Amino acid sequence: MIDWLIAQQGILTLALILLMVCEHFFTVKLGASLSYKLWALVPACLVVNNIPMSLVSIPSNNFSRYVVGVKPSLSVNAFETWFTLWAIGVSAITAYILLHHVTIWLSIGKRRAVHTNAYYSSKAATPMLFGFISPKVLIPFTFKSAFSSQQQALVLEHENVHRKHNDHLWNSVALIIAIVFWFNPVVWFALKSFRVNQELACDHAVLKNKTEKEKLTYAKALVQCAEHCSNALHRTQGLYPTFGEKRTMMKRLNAIKQPMRNNKVLAAGVLSIAALLTVNTALANGPSAPEKSEAKINEASPVKRVPPIYPAEAAEKNVEGFVVLSFDITETGATDNVKVVKSKPEGVFEKSAKVALKQWEYKPRIQGGKGVRQTGLLVQLDYQLGDTLDTASLEKNANPEVERIIIPPKPSK
Repeated sequence: MIDWLIAQQGILTLALILLMVCEHFFTVKLGASLSYKLWALVPACLVVNNIPMSLVSIPSNNFSRYVVGVKPSLSVNAFETWFTLWAIGVSAITAYILLHHVTIWLSIGKRRAVHTNAYYSSKAATPMLFGFISPKVLIPFTFKSAFSSQQQALVLEHENVHRKHNDHLWNSVALIIAIVFWFNPVVWFALKSFRVNQELACDHAVLKNKTEKEKLTYAKALVQCAEHCSNALHRTQGLYPTFGEKRTMMKRLNAIKQPMRNNKVLAAGVLSIAALLTVNTALANGPSAPEKSEAKINEASPVKRVPPIYPAEAAEKNVEGFVVLSFDITETGATDNVKVVKSKPEGVFEKSAKVALKQWEYKPRIQGGKGVRQTGLLVQLDYQLGDTLDTASLEKNANPEVERIIIPPKPSK
């Protein structure tokens, strides 16, 4: 899981930075609607980055020789620690979201308010669209007294445009991405930019056919909503966007004052960059040249090695030797299909070597965001009693392209 999370960071961070730049500098020129739709690039890149490009095992006939000890170079505990920290973060944020969701849900009155899909709620300081599956428009008890009838109609139209745009579903996707990648600060900054584009797109849809007087009425309603935002609401506005969220109010007022103009050249350029980013992600996960592919496959990193037990009878008789084993690395990093290729002397160390190798674990080969089985790997276990082992004699009968590990006997008590 940790490997998968790390594999997503490059494309995810790059896409989010691109979209934040567009939101901050080019929303006026791109247009509110296009700027908001561009955020679909994020889930698209994640999907493309995880398309399995290979459904078969990758053979690995050779293995680079490197020096290793009996102890693993990277402890499994390190992976378990990082996974535990990640899981704690996911659990804490999920619990936070569920707590606020349940709190708001319990505050909803059973009686519908001024609109078919609007309900009164004691937790709604301003109108808001609440819910991930069947969203409801929530309004405060002061809604009628705080807004004129024309403002009420415009505010409710705004919330219903959110529902028409399926923003409750997009917000769910955004929250899932934020929860899974909570450790990446760019994700949280991008979530704010995403909400800004969402509100601007909704404002644009509401006001595109309105008169100047109606736009002014709408702007006044925005200001009133911002004034009524309480501290309690600010703790939930990151989860459920509201009509009067203060952080985006100024941008929304400026957009009403200075209508956006679509720059077709800039829009074409941004769309081209987005398309290239997605295509490049797909190509990066495709099969590479054999030389490069083999070089990456051969970098099998061990994370756990259980040292073989030196047979007591062989140690007593001062018998030394080696065993060459072939094995596969599964999608999860476990060893599989362990077989004896060669041993010397025969029938002495084979059982000990196979029992140990079946317990070894490797860092799995990741391709397209998923683990891929590696086959045909070789390892040589040298059983050595002391420094007098005739290594030249052993190497004469061993495969020179395999990893060699020295197995000393346990010291006598």
